[in-house]
Amino acid sequence: MQRYVVKAAAWLEIVVGVILATLPDIPCLLVFGAKPESVGRPLALWVGVALIALGIACLPSKVAYLQHRALLGLLSFNIGIVVLLAWVGMKATTHGFLLWPGAILHCLIFVALLWQFLTCSSPSP
Repeated sequence: MQRYVVKAAAWLEIVVGVILATLPDIPCLLVFGAKPESVGRPLALWVGVALIALGIACLPSKVAYLQHRALLGLLSFNIGIVVLLAWVGMKATTHGFLLWPGAILHCLIFVALLWQFLTCSSPSP
């Protein structure tokens, strides 16, 4: 089960990363309600590339300790995104209609990954 949860989360990050790296205006409008301007555009592209790299790094491996590291990486990323999106939702005067669904989706992914983390023993290299 852990393999499927991690694989799904990793591929989701890759897909969103490709979208951000190629069409940053669309996800920025949908999540934040604004197009990236000035330094926001290169930052959106940078985040897209980082998401692609995170997804690739977290794709399941046949080596147990690498799977555990991927799980930890995805756990920390998803809780960070939940906190960021919730903060933007509470502080920003405007945001896109996908902000809260995105926060909820990342929260659900975090809970699924946390459940996997807590129910599986941590292998050592």
